[in-house]
This record gives sequence, structure tokens and C-alpha cells, in this order.
Amino acid sequence: MTLSTTNQAYIFLATVYVGLLLGLVYDIYRAARIIMNPGKWFVAIMDLSFWILAAFMTFYTLYKVNSGEIRLYAFIGLALGWGLYTLSIGGMVVNLLVKVYRAVTWAILWPIRKVSKAIKWVINKLPKKNNKENKENKNYKI
Repeated sequence: MTLSTTNQAYIFLATVYVGLLLGLVYDIYRAARIIMNPGKWFVAIMDLSFWILAAFMTFYTLYKVNSGEIRLYAFIGLALGWGLYTLSIGGMVVNLLVKVYRAVTWAILWPIRKVSKAIKWVINKLPKKNNKENKENKNYKI
């Protein structure tokens, strides 16, 4: 099947767009790995999940824009999109996501920490019974 130049350009740009999206998804995955610090098995499961998602996104896009035909320029478009994303804003997005996560968790945990400190302070200010009083109270039975 022959394709017009316009249609080929549309397919190429669609795959560049999917490459950009895959770069974003990969950066979200990288930020999650930095935040969670998972073990080796969980990393392997996350890697496999990412590549399954990447394959699904790629072939779904090729199916929708190119009737499922696999062309070399489509994969060049994917690589170009991923590369453009990684070289332009990729590192900044990971840092931003990690900072946003830390800011949100700090904002959520700050009041909890303050309340727990106040409770501990109140508990420490309560009068404590010493051991002599406890022993004397045990001797008196009512």
C-alpha cells in the first residue's frame, strides 16, 4: 500500500508525539523509583510493566494512524520523540516530581508531627508516680 507524503508525515509526527509521552511516562517511573527505593524484584516487575505499556502505546498508535503497518520511520519517530524529551526537559521533570512529592508529604505530615509533639509534651508534664508510692499503694487493701 502506498502512502502519500502528507500521510507519512502525519504518521511520523504521531510517533514522535508517542515518543514524547513515553519519555514522560518513563520519568514518572524514574521518580517513583527514587521515592520508593524498591527492591530488585519490584524493580524488575516495574520494568516489565513499563515495557508492556510502551509496546501497547506504540502498537495502538501504529494501528490507529497507520492501519497497523510497521514502518522504519515510525520507530525513528518514537526514538526522536523520546530523545527530544530526554534532552530537553527529562531531568527537570524527575526533579520536579520528587520535589513535589516531598513538599506534599511534608505538608501532610507537618500537622501530624506538631500534634504528636504536643501530646508527648502534655504526657511528660503530667505528674508521675514514683516506685515508692506504687509499692505503698499495693500494701493498702480496701
